Amino acid sequence: MYRIGLTGGVGSGKSTVSSYMKEFGIPVIDGDCLAMEAVAPGSITMKEIQKVFGDEIFNKDGSLNRLKTADIIFKDEEKRKALNGIIHPYIWRRTQAEVIAAQNNGHSVVVLDMPLLLEINWQLRVEAVWVVQVPLEVQIERVMARNGFTREQVLDRIHKQMPTEYKLNYADVIIDNSRSPEDMKRQVREALVRIPGFVFPGGNDG
Repeated sequence: MYRIGLTGGVGSGKSTVSSYMKEFGIPVIDGDCLAMEAVAPGSITMKEIQKVFGDEIFNKDGSLNRLKTADIIFKDEEKRKALNGIIHPYIWRRTQAEVIAAQNNGHSVVVLDMPLLLEINWQLRVEAVWVVQVPLEVQIERVMARNGFTREQVLDRIHKQMPTEYKLNYADVIIDNSRSPEDMKRQVREALVRIPGFVFPGGNDG
């Protein structure tokens, strides 16, 4: 099984890239979705989180108050590490199960769409690292428009992540997502065709 670790900074358009890869029948394991699954009300991970954070980060219905949690972990490094120490093992167990399922279904390539792939050293668990990049100002504008954040809030989140320039040091493939969708798709196709054994639906003419 050839595992692609797909990552990129907030607002880079990583999900757009992974959605395009799905069009070729490549299974995509979404780390954000697994993280949401991990914090479903009543889950074992939520009980562990409650032990660390208390009740202050929970809504009345038992769900996680994401904005309050984000505010806490962005300000408190120890709390951030504690939360990651609970959620990341769960995500990896689920990821392994999804990879096995994809392999059993006859797939030879799978994408691990993981925002924190490099921050938590999961590059050691994939065959190739793909980094999606855009200029800083594009990141800021996209996240402000998508989340309604101020420029300062966006910059704070960007600075909490590994700098894109550093991520590029780990990249086997770099996808420049700052131009047209057609250009992004061309780069993805060119990278996919270089994977040993990968065949596009309908043949490798792309």
